[in-house]
Amino acid sequence: MSINLRIGLIIVSLFFFFVIVRSVRRNKLRSDYAMGWIILSLGLVLLSVFPQLAFWVGGLFKVISISNIVFAAVIFMLIVLSYILFTKVSFLEEKQKDLIQEIAILKKNNKLK
Repeated sequence: MSINLRIGLIIVSLFFFFVIVRSVRRNKLRSDYAMGWIILSLGLVLLSVFPQLAFWVGGLFKVISISNIVFAAVIFMLIVLSYILFTKVSFLEEKQKDLIQEIAILKKNNKLK
């Protein structure tokens, strides 16, 4: 990996890290969601500083192309993120249903419209 590519990756990864941290500080992103993205950005910094890690992991899994390891890691992370988001949506839908039922009962008991 050329030094220019490594420097570029480090800069982009650190920029991504600071954008995530800034979003958490401004309450645009919850900290529990941000943790995965922060870990990802720190992993990218690690890989750009030590590219030998990617070759070591590739050798460990007997992968011919290192880019396949990167694609597999990104796909795995997106699957985990999708699962987390779907569980949150399911919880919120259940909570919304309960609140609607509670409001309907209160309206019926108080004869409100």
